[in-house]
Amino acid sequence: MNNLTSPARTTTLSFRGVRPQITPRSEGGPSKKPIDEHTFSWLDLGKGLGGAVIGGLTEGVGVGASSLLRGPQVGFEALKGMWQSDMLGNTLKLTMTPVIIAAGLASPLVATIGALGYGMFEGFKVGAEQSPLAAFGAGMETTKKFHNELAGGVIKGIREAAEHEPANPGEVYDIRLLEAGKGLAGSLVGAAVVGVGATGSTAYHLLPAYGKLTRELWKADMALPLKVGGQLLGTGAAVLAVPLSAGAGLIYGLGSGALHGYKEGVVDSAVHAAQDVKKYHQAVAGLLKD
Repeated sequence: MNNLTSPARTTTLSFRGVRPQITPRSEGGPSKKPIDEHTFSWLDLGKGLGGAVIGGLTEGVGVGASSLLRGPQVGFEALKGMWQSDMLGNTLKLTMTPVIIAAGLASPLVATIGALGYGMFEGFKVGAEQSPLAAFGAGMETTKKFHNELAGGVIKGIREAAEHEPANPGEVYDIRLLEAGKGLAGSLVGAAVVGVGATGSTAYHLLPAYGKLTRELWKADMALPLKVGGQLLGTGAAVLAVPLSAGAGLIYGLGSGALHGYKEGVVDSAVHAAQDVKKYHQAVAGLLKD
């Protein structure tokens, strides 16, 4: 028997500190295999779709729950900071209070829809590259960042802004009661015009955009399973696009309408809102032409 491979020789080497090299198992789940658009398999598709479902639900529910907690907290901190600030007059504070409350009520819906879409795409990638269960961990990490870093950062910024002191009375900004009324009315008009307009524009462009995505996807040089996955993800994004644009347009219109309303009047606020919708409509149309 070869002395190098005998049990006695192996034992002797082990006691002398010479042991076989053992590759440690990777921690944190299965190894990551980056998506290759040419070798993407049906198994990868199944894993990706499973990850998309898990990721979308994890982030949709997680961010939704976080925004239900953080939304009122951000609104409370915004109102508290505004009323404690010496940089703003009382009339302006009264004007902005209902605007902030309305935006706070709408924000959880927008955050939930956005997180559902983002989690779906992130989960597909993580699921295909690793495993569907890995999408849950990725979704929880994204939810944690939203809760602590994004929403937490907004609260921190509001608190810091509330501590600013005016150097002189001339730095205190306020508006007259008449302007306050115009601001509130402009906020309602802006929310209605932009909310409805953005929703209508998105719905108008939805089928052409989906058609362009489908054409570009199926003529691309990539594996068939990846094309199928892209088509399914695109379908999911299309379903979420209209409600997301409605919520985002509502929040944007509230702030923009209040600003233009108290400065220029309710009619001009409506005009500005219509112009914003027109710009949005033209921007989306331009993207579809490229």
